[in-house]
Amino acid sequence: MAERSDVLGEALYALAAIPLRRRDRSLSLTAAATLATLERTGPRRLTDLALNEQVTQPSMTVLVTQLEGRGLAERLPDPADARVVRVAITRAGRQHLRAMRRSGAEVLSGLIDKLDEPDVAALATALPTLRRLLDLAAESQDSQRALTGPSVDVR
Repeated sequence: MAERSDVLGEALYALAAIPLRRRDRSLSLTAAATLATLERTGPRRLTDLALNEQVTQPSMTVLVTQLEGRGLAERLPDPADARVVRVAITRAGRQHLRAMRRSGAEVLSGLIDKLDEPDVAALATALPTLRRLLDLAAESQDSQRALTGPSVDVR
């Protein structure tokens, strides 16, 4: 079973890389991941974002400044502590993420359209399992966040 998991994992990894290679390069992968984190978790302290995205705090400060300059994120006061600033995704940031996801899905849809009907049916049958993998990945992110400490989670 482990060998089959390895082969499946390699195939899924290779597939996931295709839309990434063909993506719009106007945002770095770290910037896109940071926006996705903000979308998923709500406003966060800069230090929490840096820890979550595994970059230094100065690097995250630069990245947030860039996102802010593009109107994709904004800094907000923390209602619990006036000395603290939280970073939040903006409406434009959500729209940008949606467009990125749609573009990536279109790349994969274009490939799926080249498959014959039995292969498309096999993929459709696997869809619940693929969604379960997504759920497991989200749970893994949640447990990793719990290990790295609390964050401001305002939804």
